[in-house]
Amino acid sequence: MSFTREDIHRSSARREIAAEASSEFPHAPSYEEMWGRPSRPVAHQARQVKRDRAPIVAAIIAIIMGATAMIAMRERIVRIAPPLASSYRALGMPVNLAGLELREVRSRIVMDGARRVLVTEGEIVNIRRERNAVPAISLAVRGANGLDRYRWTTSAPKSRLDAGEKIAFRARLASPPEDGAEVLVRFAKLEAQKGRASD
Repeated sequence: MSFTREDIHRSSARREIAAEASSEFPHAPSYEEMWGRPSRPVAHQARQVKRDRAPIVAAIIAIIMGATAMIAMRERIVRIAPPLASSYRALGMPVNLAGLELREVRSRIVMDGARRVLVTEGEIVNIRRERNAVPAISLAVRGANGLDRYRWTTSAPKSRLDAGEKIAFRARLASPPEDGAEVLVRFAKLEAQKGRASD
């Protein structure tokens, strides 16, 4: 079967071509259109995310540094605000304002002739890294009800201790109260500070 030039011209005139109309400007296909998954954020978007997180990171760092300072400087803080000592104690971080510790404290009744004598002994230890002043020692005999029956003060064997130094102390009380159940030993300076804080 042969086609003339006229037949070919008529056939091409009848052929339809599909077309699609669009009023948008032409644009390159997106990453998601091409690959079917969202693209990674571009560099400026990543920088924006980092900038948004900066205040949060700064706040966390400030809180950590503040908490560290509150722990490291707790002695100075309690000197300024004594009521905070109970808060530190509740957190398991008692504050020792004197920088001294009373250790191995024990009491006993001895007879000196026909007279009863209460003897209290122990050690005073300087826990600071520098030379430290030692205040007088306050002792109180308490009854079974926890109330003071007798209180007195005695001087420490030394007025100053070197870093880490310890000394033994001994206090005597002639004719102590008959109903005394225990002896409470503290530093007199701290007792006075505690009394002023409670007023």
